[in-house]
Amino acid sequence: MPHIVGKTIYLREYRMHDLEAINHWRTRDEIVWWTSAYVWPESIEETRTFLEAQLNNTDPANRKFAICRQDDDRYVGHIGYEHLDYRRRNTELGIVLGDPEMLSKGIGTEAIGLFLKVCFEELSLHRVGLRVLRANERGLRCYQKCGFTEDGCLREWHYSQGKWHDLVLMSLLEHEYRAMKEAKS
Repeated sequence: MPHIVGKTIYLREYRMHDLEAINHWRTRDEIVWWTSAYVWPESIEETRTFLEAQLNNTDPANRKFAICRQDDDRYVGHIGYEHLDYRRRNTELGIVLGDPEMLSKGIGTEAIGLFLKVCFEELSLHRVGLRVLRANERGLRCYQKCGFTEDGCLREWHYSQGKWHDLVLMSLLEHEYRAMKEAKS
C-alpha cells in the first residue's frame, strides 16, 4: 500500500524506526485494556517480532499500516485488516490510536475513512466488520459516525479491571458505504 493521504494524516507501510513508538503504546495499560488484543506488559523484543512480521508481510490476510500525522510525520497508531477473505469479500477492521493526545481529534474517523476507501474501492470488498468493547464509548461513537451498524453482542466476553465486558460486533456493507459517500458529495 503506498501512502494514502488524507487531510491531517496519511497511512503508510511500517518502518523499523517505528519500533519505539509502537512499543510505547503497546505498554500503556489503558490502550491494551481498550483493545483487548495485546498482552501487557510487552517487551521491546515482542514488539520487534510484531514489527518484523509487518515489514515482511508474512501474513497477507492480516496487515496493518501506520497512521502518521502530516504536519510532523509522527506515528500515532495503526489501522489494518484481519482475516481478509477474498472469496467471501470481507474483512475485519482493526485500529488503535496509541497517543492519548490524538484522541477525540477526528484522526480515527479520518483514518477509517481512508481505509474504507481502500477496502471498498480497491479491494472490492462487500463487508467490513469490527469488534469493540461496549465500554469503549469513544470507539463506538467513532464507528457509528463512520457508518458501522451493530450486528450483535458477545455478552461478558472480556474480563478486565475486576468485571466482565460485552464485545460488540459491527459492520459496514458496500452499498451502505456507497450511499454515505454519495450523500456527502
